[in-house]
Amino acid sequence: MKPDALTEDFFRYQTQTQTFAKGELLSQQNTYNRNVYYMENGLARTFYFEKGKDITTNFYSEGNSFGSIDTIFNNVPSIYNIEALEESTVTFCDYKKLEELCSVSLTSANFSRFLLGNIMTQMSKRISSLQHMTAKEKYAQLLEENPNIILRAPLGMIASYLGISQETLSRIRSEI
Repeated sequence: MKPDALTEDFFRYQTQTQTFAKGELLSQQNTYNRNVYYMENGLARTFYFEKGKDITTNFYSEGNSFGSIDTIFNNVPSIYNIEALEESTVTFCDYKKLEELCSVSLTSANFSRFLLGNIMTQMSKRISSLQHMTAKEKYAQLLEENPNIILRAPLGMIASYLGISQETLSRIRSEI
């Protein structure tokens, strides 16, 4: 589908591309961040704090779209942080501006649906894995779908993402 002039102008003037340093926050919990992000290059994660520990909820590498869905759709401060785990180049825009464009551009509306569909699919798969898979199955799925995460993210973050201890992760890794 060829972009229309409105969509081209939007991507030229309403999006930003920024490089974030390793450890830099793209979004901080308890804030209203309405940006939708696209990972050009690098690795980021979403996480929150519970009982003094940070809990990783997702990883985003090249080609992934992400954002603070709780803020975007419910207009509440996000409970999540988004952190660059390595130097990351990200393109982003304000979701409200994208919605305004969608009201006048079918091409953009279709793109927005595609973007949100990807985010919802990621969330659905994540919830399903947490509810129905064993730790070993979750690790095997991570290896199959995102093998680069294993090489790029610290093991403690991977363990918290899988909902297991680092010791359990080490045992699973030695069995595979």
